[in-house]
Amino acid sequence: MTGPSDSKQDAADQLRLLIECVTDHAILTLDLHGHVASWNPGAERIKGYRSEEIVGQHFSRFYPPEAVAANKPQRGLDVATREGRFEEDGWRVRKDGSRFWANVVITALLDETGQLRGFGKVTRDFTARYQAQERREMERLREALRIRDDFLSVASHELRTPLTPLHLKLTAMRRAIDQAPNGAVSSERVSRDLDVAVRQVRKLAELVDDLLDVSRITVGQMKLERAPTDLTPLLREVVARYLPQATQVGCSVRLDAPAPVRGDWDARRVEQVMTNLLSNALKYGAGKPVDVSLHAEAGMARLTVRDEGIGIAQDALPHVFDRFMRAVSGRNYGGLGLGLYIAHQVVTAHGGDIQVRSELDHGSTFSVRLPLAPI
Repeated sequence: MTGPSDSKQDAADQLRLLIECVTDHAILTLDLHGHVASWNPGAERIKGYRSEEIVGQHFSRFYPPEAVAANKPQRGLDVATREGRFEEDGWRVRKDGSRFWANVVITALLDETGQLRGFGKVTRDFTARYQAQERREMERLREALRIRDDFLSVASHELRTPLTPLHLKLTAMRRAIDQAPNGAVSSERVSRDLDVAVRQVRKLAELVDDLLDVSRITVGQMKLERAPTDLTPLLREVVARYLPQATQVGCSVRLDAPAPVRGDWDARRVEQVMTNLLSNALKYGAGKPVDVSLHAEAGMARLTVRDEGIGIAQDALPHVFDRFMRAVSGRNYGGLGLGLYIAHQVVTAHGGDIQVRSELDHGSTFSVRLPLAPI
């Protein structure tokens, strides 16, 4: 028969065998002052020292010079003594001087009376994981730079687009005035040219407003000015404003907003959402009808804008509300790729949600839900 002492000895032997067999973790013990007391094969494989080379040496040898100068080894022991455990990720040094990215855990070893007897230390080599993370970060930065460069290219083009006809019209007006007898130019021509100029200035102002909104959102300065608002007349006004553009692109706009929809919203911001969704529908659904509806249901205002245009590819759907995202070629369709992003931010700030259903060549449906009362 085996007694309790035999069982304890078996457990100790099994633990010793386990530590000796582990090669992907450096497992060692330190005395009270941080000198290496034991060393497993995993530590030899990761750090490069044989047991007889390192036992008795201070564990600060594994730290880079700058970490030693900052007293990091002792701080790790102090934290483990005070809290029972210390963990960090950081650079460590092998015997050959090369560095590796390590996950380090130092545990205080206490006896039956609670007296500190030393420390257990486990180190894992996370260099491959660190390098993979660095590669992902570099890819993310490259993608961010690509998006920035694309945006700057698009923004310069979009800002130049209204400037060109504006400049031409103003130049033509100046020439007509200079060439007309006594400077008299027909009011009809002046009115026509001014209409063109005003439209282009309005377009420029909208582009600049979008850029300013993105800037405010980025730094968290988009504030809502809530007030009791009826969305029905607001939506009717937006639709009426866009009827000339709808006629120009061959769209009929069918509005279904039969009853008041009252709530507490920032009217200017909600109008911005309506405007962005309707202008998108007219842009991408040219020549086909656009359906706009507004109803109150279950404590929410529900706005739906549906077109029968070119639709959105399935792989682009998850990104339609991203900043600077344009699901179609900018060569055929203008815009900064900010309208849906701003709409999403405004709706979310109100405690609502915005969703899209779409299929290529079968149009898109955008659905907005806004709480009637602030959440």
